[in-house]
Amino acid sequence: MYIKMKNLIIIGVVIVVFGLGLFAVFSLNSKKQANPSTPAISASPTETPLGGDRDEHGCIPSAGYSWCEPKNKCLKIWEEGCYKSVGEEIQYLLAKKYSKSVDEVKVTITKQNDFYAGGSVLFGKGGPGEGGMFLAKKTDNVWEVVFDGNGSVDCNKMRQVYGFPDEILKPNFCG
Repeated sequence: MYIKMKNLIIIGVVIVVFGLGLFAVFSLNSKKQANPSTPAISASPTETPLGGDRDEHGCIPSAGYSWCEPKNKCLKIWEEGCYKSVGEEIQYLLAKKYSKSVDEVKVTITKQNDFYAGGSVLFGKGGPGEGGMFLAKKTDNVWEVVFDGNGSVDCNKMRQVYGFPDEILKPNFCG
């Protein structure tokens, strides 16, 4: 009986010591995670932590912010629109493309639906050769000018690559 009791005491002591060891390990690990100066997992030197990147305007792209020139601030375009209208957005796109002041670019939209737009653009005073037409497509809530100029439009490309419907292309762009 004495030997059984002695064995039970030894087993009990081993269980208590093991339990204390586990408690100490978990306690130290939770303190490391609670203290930001001692990160539990270190990032590799090539990774940028979320929010650690900034563009030339101070916006944080990894957090979803992009620069909005008309409002002169960083914003998330899905929460707050940057432009007052489709025409204004296309005006800014063409001004940037041709290194013009926004005031020098006049955009007129002649046809538009939820995802496609077409119209004309004039630069400066709008003299001969200082303008043309444009076609734009909306993807992920952002407009992109896919054609601009005075030349003929590749109608097959506009339909097949960009999915333009005839309601936008005819009759002004593709007779």
